[in-house]
Amino acid sequence: MSGTPLTLFNNFVESTGPAYIKPPEEVINDAQLHRTYSIASLMAGDRGKKMMYDGGSEIRFATFFETGGRTRFHQPGATQNWAQPQKVVHGRAAHRYAISDMSWNLQAAELNLGGSPDFQRYFNYKAQLEQMAYTDIWDFLESHVWSEPDGTEMESLAGGSEGKMYSIPAFINEYTDGLFNKGPSSPGGTAFTTLHGLDPASTDKGQNRFKHQTATYSNENTLQTQSSLNSILGAFEKMWKKVHFEKPPSNGDAYSNPAYNHQQIFTSEQGQTAYASTLRAFQDQFVIEGRQDPAYPDPAFNFIPVKYVSALGTATLYPNNVTTPSSTTDNVAENGSVTGTRAGPRFYWINSNYLHPFFHKDYFFARGGVREHFNDPDTFVVPIRLWGNLICTSRIRQGLVSPSQDVFTGLYT
Repeated sequence: MSGTPLTLFNNFVESTGPAYIKPPEEVINDAQLHRTYSIASLMAGDRGKKMMYDGGSEIRFATFFETGGRTRFHQPGATQNWAQPQKVVHGRAAHRYAISDMSWNLQAAELNLGGSPDFQRYFNYKAQLEQMAYTDIWDFLESHVWSEPDGTEMESLAGGSEGKMYSIPAFINEYTDGLFNKGPSSPGGTAFTTLHGLDPASTDKGQNRFKHQTATYSNENTLQTQSSLNSILGAFEKMWKKVHFEKPPSNGDAYSNPAYNHQQIFTSEQGQTAYASTLRAFQDQFVIEGRQDPAYPDPAFNFIPVKYVSALGTATLYPNNVTTPSSTTDNVAENGSVTGTRAGPRFYWINSNYLHPFFHKDYFFARGGVREHFNDPDTFVVPIRLWGNLICTSRIRQGLVSPSQDVFTGLYT
């Protein structure tokens, strides 16, 4: 063989991007680990939001948690004592780097693509490579975004042995101080002492306001408890008020965006089932416009969608012992399989105006050129890079609804 097909295929891979490729219908993707991708909902769509940057030694944001308390009444002509309180603080995060690749070898290109250029074969083979590569990336990101936080790998600017992006539970968790306390289960890790360089235990400049909102429920939604404040609906009502922020009628430009068009609620499959069952059981009692019909794929609360996340079914994110949580005990999943835990669905209220991915504009799913493997001349590789991090600029606009005792245990059997 002359080697022409390999050369042409390499050029074809380099000169075309994934936007031109649709996988052949005969290739079924059963390698997909997750049925849902909340990371995609955070990044795009009608509720998500991602931001791009182009450089800098680290990622920073400015915020303030308290004012100087300078407003006062006075009598005409009274002497004033002026002051200039310094209340702005800066959160920070490190750049994190993820990489994947797709590869093929000399034999596949030469023998399977034929001795003469056949761009349809190129098209199909390249599509299969991309299917596997991009499925792998999205599965990796989705698993990571709901993984147990690690203070060394995520919070430390140096990043430990790998340097990992933050996961959502680093910002929203069941630990009373708001700092995730990592258990000793594999792969190990350390507890957080700060988050984005801020200390939620410190009153200095109001850093203790850098915490998320919480609400609990204790009853399952039955005919007797449907209107109870101890039900999921009652907890949702309380949480909605906690994450609700309004602008005053004037000087509104001095306030952060209170809109709900970027807010969404993530829960496990069991959580959405519990909530949707309540809506369906009492459908005739909901008289608002656009009643929530059983045919609707996703329920909502005050027009905020309640989405299920397949990864949350097994994610070990909750303290083993709710009375004395410590780093000496493993974290467990929401099914409460260990004595001392609380079984029941959790509901993560996320406002993507303030919790969203932050990516380098030149290294967002950036594909490199075709290159020979350094110790295998028969193998060719295309690296795919993703630089950035998950950032939370306001935790008080995020919330977690949790059970205060074992609830909906029947959903886990």
